[in-house]
Amino acid sequence: MLRLHRQRKHEHVIAAINEALIVGQSQPWMYDVLAMSMQIAGRPKSAIERVLLSRVDFTATDVPNMLLSAAYLSRFGVNDRALLLYRQASKISPTRPEPYALGLKLAERLKDYDAVQWASTGILTYTWPSDYRSRHRAAAAAASDAAAALRKAGDKERAGELEMAVAAAHQRDLIVTLSWNGQGELDLQIDEPLGTVCHFDHRQTRSGGVLVHDGFGPVQRNCYEEYVCAFAAPGEYRLSINHVDGDIVGKRAQLTIRRYVGTDHEQTHTHPVVFDDRRKVVRLSLQKGRREKLSDPLPRGRDEFATARGNKRRGGRPFRFG
Repeated sequence: MLRLHRQRKHEHVIAAINEALIVGQSQPWMYDVLAMSMQIAGRPKSAIERVLLSRVDFTATDVPNMLLSAAYLSRFGVNDRALLLYRQASKISPTRPEPYALGLKLAERLKDYDAVQWASTGILTYTWPSDYRSRHRAAAAAASDAAAALRKAGDKERAGELEMAVAAAHQRDLIVTLSWNGQGELDLQIDEPLGTVCHFDHRQTRSGGVLVHDGFGPVQRNCYEEYVCAFAAPGEYRLSINHVDGDIVGKRAQLTIRRYVGTDHEQTHTHPVVFDDRRKVVRLSLQKGRREKLSDPLPRGRDEFATARGNKRRGGRPFRFG
């Protein structure tokens, strides 16, 4: 097949792939090559679209392939179908950022404000281990532009609904921030009620928890660890704070616990953590978490923040906050 393509025998490629599809030997890549060959050969756009939609049917429950299919649809100008596919992918795997991020670009291009709301609130609802702040800024800007366009068009009610949805997407059940001064390094590990554990080499869990910042000294602005769980399970959370290395000023850190962020019931409590040992254990309770069960298994990917570090884990005396 590759040889035929290099020889620019695109009609032969089309015939060979069609024959394979007829006898039931289909693979996702065949639809991609067939669509490209048909485009080069000057086949009608409607015929190419049918091929791409057949690829969608073939990969209807495989999110990575669905994303690839949507990208091909967009490349061939079938943007409305591509957007629909991104929305379907987000239903299957709601915590993946790609369907929302890619869908948002198409929604803005199509001026589809319902889709802008879906994509922007999807991005704002979830937090990922890396680059989530820039994603959130882009989503908030897109939603703001859409609301302004709706108001300009005289649809103030729809603009208000969009803004309310964005406000709801900013809600967080639990945020934990550990901060300190000095050249040293502290590590924060969160044992969640549903049995999952969030820490520096497993930064995102199926309980929705994400370690969004893994800090170390001596630069002050980097001396903090932060855990965010938008939809957290109710119950008891066990926080293990490990003094990994270096000097911590005053052998003290500050732990800030925020519950129900963005709601009328928001709570913030700040507590000192004194290191008379290399490890401290803190327990906190969350009564009104919105999560009932674990999410689907997370896609495996490289976490650029995870590094192999020597970490002495010693027992500590548990104490309770909040």
